[in-house]
Amino acid sequence: MRKGKVQYLMMVCICLALVLGGCSNNAAPAAEKNDNKETSGNQESKPEENAGIKQIAEGRPVTLTVDLHGWMPTINTEPTAENPNVFLSTQKIADEFMKLHPNVKIAWARTKPVGKLQNEIAEWLTTQISAGTAPAITFTWGNNYLDRGWYEPLGDVLDTPNEYIDGNAKWSDEFPEYLMSHRTLTDNNKNMVAIPVVLYSGPATGYYYNKTAFEKLGIEPPKDWEQMFTDAKLLKENGYIPFTQWGNFKQIELGQWNEQFSVGPFYAAALMDKTDYNKDGQVDTLENLRGVKAGLFNPAEHAYAQEMFKQLKRMYTDLLSPGWQNTDYLPKWNEGKVAMREEGLWALQAENGNKQRSFDFGVVPAPPVTKATSEFVADVEYTEKGPFQPDPDLSLNILKPIVDKNPDMKEAAVAFLKYLSVPENISMMVLEQGAALGAVKGSEIPPLLNDWMSNSFPIMPKASWPNAFTEDMNISLNKQFELWVKGETDDKSFFAKANEIQLKSADDYIKKMDIDIAGW
Repeated sequence: MRKGKVQYLMMVCICLALVLGGCSNNAAPAAEKNDNKETSGNQESKPEENAGIKQIAEGRPVTLTVDLHGWMPTINTEPTAENPNVFLSTQKIADEFMKLHPNVKIAWARTKPVGKLQNEIAEWLTTQISAGTAPAITFTWGNNYLDRGWYEPLGDVLDTPNEYIDGNAKWSDEFPEYLMSHRTLTDNNKNMVAIPVVLYSGPATGYYYNKTAFEKLGIEPPKDWEQMFTDAKLLKENGYIPFTQWGNFKQIELGQWNEQFSVGPFYAAALMDKTDYNKDGQVDTLENLRGVKAGLFNPAEHAYAQEMFKQLKRMYTDLLSPGWQNTDYLPKWNEGKVAMREEGLWALQAENGNKQRSFDFGVVPAPPVTKATSEFVADVEYTEKGPFQPDPDLSLNILKPIVDKNPDMKEAAVAFLKYLSVPENISMMVLEQGAALGAVKGSEIPPLLNDWMSNSFPIMPKASWPNAFTEDMNISLNKQFELWVKGETDDKSFFAKANEIQLKSADDYIKKMDIDIAGW
């Protein structure tokens, strides 16, 4: 086995932890599965018949508004031409919860602009919170809006039993240990502010590729960043559109998937001997902040930082086709004209059933930057098969501004999150969706993932390259990046401006969050 591979046993252990680790019987019935398969627990039991289940809010009526983002139940229960997608498991779970707690009504936050970018979601949440109409339970990519003070701390409730699982002593025992300190789920004091429900089945995204095109040219789908550009050149020479971004990316911006999964983590990992200040094996927001203040990410001074930005620029200048911002590539993909397209793994089931596609397709992990491209990146390690410690896909927060003065609402929100995390309930969700993993021990793995899970996966470093730390400074940095990509400013000017913006954003974040930087 070549250097850099991680033994298959590692993957087996993770899968066993997820599949076998939660085999205890439920104290309360899980929602009935779509296939009507019998589940553990008495399906007709009432709250008072289950010793561990408590009445919520002493029976007072509570309307709990919930946002599950892309995991919301569809309104239509049958596919139609206008709405071909049907997803019902989360409605079944909510219905069973309401049977257990008849004084609680679950309402869905259907006005949320799901599918929009993070800044648009932030605008929606800000408006809803100001009006007092925000969902008590919501999805915000974990701790993405930490600087806004929106998150209810969840560490204390994770130390209490999950009364919906027989014999559970601590709710946190349901989850693989690495998730309880995951850098996207905790605040700056390492307190949990988001509950993981569903995990990506490896990286969040993959490259969907045209098997016919690759076989015709005798090439393999790319395993690293450099091979992607080599493949793309040959594909373009043979009349294919070599690569398309995710359809929602229509602007030249930082922070997109190429930075998140292919480029940023591997440059950041090479600095971890300096940026992992507490030596816990991961770099969190505070450590990135400290690294910025120390000048470690300054492209005006460091060649490695310059090169990181140049690789991101390279995608726009060397890989994307002219007119990409105004082109709908889906019809061209279906016709076999697109060789590779960047897409989320959540789209795997839909693509698998795509009757308009005229060729066989495959999916591979996003290719990482390796030493073949740069001396400045960390060595890339790979699993033998399957993902290693996958990141959260659906993680849910309780919004502090909504529950802070409403203890009944908070109690209902905690109870629903506990019920949602029952292994049988999460299994129902991921089996219906088909392309994700449950975040709790004992959840099942969808059969659709069998081929995908046989891939060798790059092990993602637990570090990311910081851009700006505040929304307004991110807008400024993206504007400078766009000017640079378009050739409207030179390297030196962009690197200086990027450092200036990053430092300003760090100072603003420190002030806003009242962070003690003594000793930095």
